[in-house]
Amino acid sequence: MNILYISHLGDKISAGPSWSVPASIRAQAKYDNVFWVNITSARMEHWLNIASFHSIEDCGRLRLKNLPGPFSSPDIVVFEGFYAIKEVLFSYELRRKRIPYVIIPRGSLTRQALRNHSWLKKKIAHWLFFNSFVKHALAIQFLTEKEHEDSIKLNKNHVIIPNGFHQPVLRKECFSEVGIKALFIGRIDVYHKGLDLLVQACQQIKEELREAKFMITCYGPKGDEADGLDMLIKGYGIEDIVKLKGEIGGKEKENAILDADVFIMTSRFEGHPMGLIEALSYGLPVLVSRGTNMMDEVQEANAGWTCENEVNSIVTCLLRLIKEKSLLKQKSRNARLLASRYDWDLLAKDFHQAISSILETSKLSV
Repeated sequence: MNILYISHLGDKISAGPSWSVPASIRAQAKYDNVFWVNITSARMEHWLNIASFHSIEDCGRLRLKNLPGPFSSPDIVVFEGFYAIKEVLFSYELRRKRIPYVIIPRGSLTRQALRNHSWLKKKIAHWLFFNSFVKHALAIQFLTEKEHEDSIKLNKNHVIIPNGFHQPVLRKECFSEVGIKALFIGRIDVYHKGLDLLVQACQQIKEELREAKFMITCYGPKGDEADGLDMLIKGYGIEDIVKLKGEIGGKEKENAILDADVFIMTSRFEGHPMGLIEALSYGLPVLVSRGTNMMDEVQEANAGWTCENEVNSIVTCLLRLIKEKSLLKQKSRNARLLASRYDWDLLAKDFHQAISSILETSKLSV
């Protein structure tokens, strides 16, 4: 197939899609002819190594006639992400020319995402633009079954294909003899990532955490959200338990993962979090909330500890982790096995087969 990918990625190193989107496109190129246009001016170094990558500045306006060869009339267009007016406007041209498209909303259609602090703007935007954008898609690709269940239903056609990760050479080999080093890497979006719930839970059992020498290091971009979280941590007097640091990537990020004992993610909602899959791929056990959309998989694989998106549940989970520290090595092995399900090349093959099938069915129904 000739597949045209459209994304609107920024240049934040901590944003999961900045890594998962190019990785998925690179893998898909092994099965299909692909062309990728990012409609912002961002150009991250690892994108430039992908032959199919092009910035909107390379193409001019997002119009089919401005694209080369087969991509001026592709077999299908894949929109990576949601809430970009340029994508909606481009979809009108696709519909006029009867070119099918797939949307990968990455959690943006979940009811939790629509209820966040900008819910009114999103409700208006949906009514004006995005409902039609979704309804006319050939299909919606959700990253997990849980994301599908939690999302508003505007299109009956869907496929479930998760994020992936290339298995790293290095793996977690040893754990702290004294204390527990917990790690969070991601955007410091307090509500979305449930960081307020985590901090409140730590405040409730701060003496138990100190006795266990339990420390959580959070890496993410500086900004108003990080400043607000830092004030909350200081207000609770737990600066010795929860520490905020800036963004990390590359070797520094890998070292942080290998040095930690457990990865913590208490998000209220997610699509399929890359940071969590990456941690698992190194053999790092995890503590995750239901909102990560990976609670069931982690439970079934016995790759960590799970909780609800509630302070009391997180408290119980943290105390259980302290009590069950001796299980870290066992859960580490299970984490690697769980991550092996998410190989990019296997997922690219699944996508090719799923979309080919939907395309064939849609042609027969015309």
